[in-house]
This record gives sequence, C-alpha cells and structure tokens, in this order.
Amino acid sequence: MVASQTGRDSYQALDDNQTSRTSLGRMAVTSLAGLLALVVAFAAGRSSASEVHQAGGAAAAFSEEAPNKPVGLWEPQLSPAFHEEPIAKNTVRRFDAYLMQMAAFADPQTKLANVEQWLAPDFQYETVGFPTSRTPAGWCVSGEEQQFRTTFNMSVFSQMLFFGSDDMATTTSYGNVFWKEPLFGVPAPKEWVYFRVTDFYSARKTTPTRGQLYYNFMMIDFADLLRRVGRPVLPKAALPEGLVLTSEADDGVPAPLSVVARAQDSAAAQKVSLAALQEDWAGSGPAHTKAWASSMIFYGPGGVGTARGTEQYQKHVLEPFRAAFAERQVETKIFGCEGNYCGAFGELRGRHVGTWLGLKASGKPVAIRFAFHWHVTDGRVKEGWAIFDVPGLFQQVGLDFFAIAAETPMQI
Repeated sequence: MVASQTGRDSYQALDDNQTSRTSLGRMAVTSLAGLLALVVAFAAGRSSASEVHQAGGAAAAFSEEAPNKPVGLWEPQLSPAFHEEPIAKNTVRRFDAYLMQMAAFADPQTKLANVEQWLAPDFQYETVGFPTSRTPAGWCVSGEEQQFRTTFNMSVFSQMLFFGSDDMATTTSYGNVFWKEPLFGVPAPKEWVYFRVTDFYSARKTTPTRGQLYYNFMMIDFADLLRRVGRPVLPKAALPEGLVLTSEADDGVPAPLSVVARAQDSAAAQKVSLAALQEDWAGSGPAHTKAWASSMIFYGPGGVGTARGTEQYQKHVLEPFRAAFAERQVETKIFGCEGNYCGAFGELRGRHVGTWLGLKASGKPVAIRFAFHWHVTDGRVKEGWAIFDVPGLFQQVGLDFFAIAAETPMQI
C-alpha cells in the first residue's frame, strides 16, 4: 500500500489537551524539542519508528511504551466536496491522509491504533516483491509499510487516477522517492527516483456512511523503475517508455472528482471497459473494431511502452502478447467504475508458447497479475493504463527478476 498525496486540505489532530496541560515556563523548551523532532521525522520520511522495529519488533515496542496508554485517534478534515464520495473511495482518502500527514511521526502503538480505523481486522495485503500481510498489524508494523519506509526514506506521491464505488476503489499514481537502502538484493542508487504504482482495494460498510478496507493489492512498475536506475531486466520496448500522464479531461486531478463523475454514464463505461478487457487479452480481434477510439492512448508498463492510436496498440501491445500465450483467459478479481472511469485487477492466464518481454517460450501455464484502468468517452476507450506483475511471471518460469537486476552491470 503506497499512500498518495491528495491535495492541500487542512488536517487537525483530535487530541489537543497536551498543550493546555503544559505550563508556560515549559512551553519554550517543549516547542523547541517538538520542532527538532519534526525536522528529524520529516527528514526520515517514510522511515517512521524503524529503530523500534529493528530493536525487537512491535510486541516489544508496545510493552516498553505502556500498553495501556490511551491513544488519540486522528481524523482528517476533508473538503465538503469529498463528503458524498463512494464509501470505499472516501475510506482510502482518509487512510491515505493519515499515512501522508501523521504516520511518519507516530510510535508503533499509535500508528496501528489509527490505521485500524480504516483497516478491517481481517485485512489482507498483497503486493509484488514485498511480503503478504493478513492483519493490520502485520502490514503496519512488520510488513511492506515498514520495509518500504526503510528502503525509500523520503517520498512524495502524485495520483493520476482515483475512483471507486461503495465496495472498491483504485488509484494509479507515480512516486518520487529517495532510494536509500537495497531492495530485494538490488543495490540502492542513493538518489531520487521515479516509479509508477497502482493500488486496488476492496471495502465493506461499517455504517451507512463509513467503511473499512479488507483487501489491498499494490504493484510497482519494477521493470520501468529498474530501467530508470540503469539496471534494465527487459529488452528495450518498441514503443516509447517512461512518460505516463493523467486523463485528458476536465474531470479533476486525480480523475475523476466524484461531484463531476455523478453526471457521467458509468454503466456505458463499464460495458465498453469489460469488452476491451475480454477481447484484447482473451480474444483475437482487431482493436479498432471493438472498444477503442482510433485516437486512443495506451500507457503500458516498462518493456511495453506507450501506444498512440489503434495501429500501434494492435502491433506492439496485443499481437506480441497473443503470440506468446495460448489458451488465454482473463480472471477478474476486482472490477469497478465511477463516471467514465473503470479499473480491473486480476490475472491473465495462458500457456507460455512464445517470446514476450524477452522471455523465451517455457511451455508452462502461467498467471500474470494485471492492473488496468480505462477512460471512456463517446462509447469508446480514449485512454488506458496498465501495469503487469513481471517479477511474478519470471518466478513462474524459474527466473529471479530482482537477482538479474542486481547482477546487471550499471548502464549509464
């Protein structure tokens, strides 16, 4: 789960009693100490409480820090424009606000108590590379959240798309992060880097207006990230790589604002997006006769690149994939729309019979996790975004994607 910067709304902690209890004579000392602590925490970025984890883990930290200590729960003050968002989307917005505004300054006990406002007790977190977690504590204290903050110790995320319904939500974003420590054996370049990332969430209602997340899948475009830092694993794509933009529409950034999406035809967008998903990746027909507008843009991941127009999409995206995998099927795990925007997470299944992304045919049955987003206008897909679990595909054919990257000589 990667938090995303969602605007300049004002935020306020719920517990303001500490200041009122502090005597005037101690305020100057407390303020100076607090300022120094904020500076240190800001410099640390996402690496909150890593020393505590390294010194003995969450359980030890909790026992040492008075387990019965009351924890003040934090709630963001959101713009009224967000008050009537679909429940899953609004839950993610509040959760992301905490991660970006408060988590870096919190001790493990406080952080866990706060994220449990938005994460269900049976919360499951799946991702690429990082460990799977099956509880809020597993993710927050010892899982991906802690590992990510240690590896990328400073980070800023910008959402391009953010939409959802009452039971699902999704984002596609890019991060600018400082890569400080090794990642899965790949040496750290110790510099600011860029990567694409996507999240899909499932939620359930807890009240008529609130919900909790019980599932999150997060995927970074590792193929593109490693290409950017001079350790490419995949061959150079036939299409341009690197530049990915938000929607070409006045629907807000990230798109769409829910107040705008209400007036859009989500049923029509759903029909067209499902047709694109099935026909493109399980079918064999030409792109231009089905769901896509002739002037479409497809922002593919590293190794695939950006296709402009149905001819490029057909030749450089669909045909290589279709030639490489026989008996293709699409298994969708999460699908949803808001306004003119739809997203799907699932697996592309098939038998690996040809070369794709430099991987020669293995003859093995494989399942490639995907994240797709579509923007539909006038009954056709105008823009699409995609990321594939390339490290997972490598693993299924007996190769270690990250080990290959680590052994690849740096290319400047």
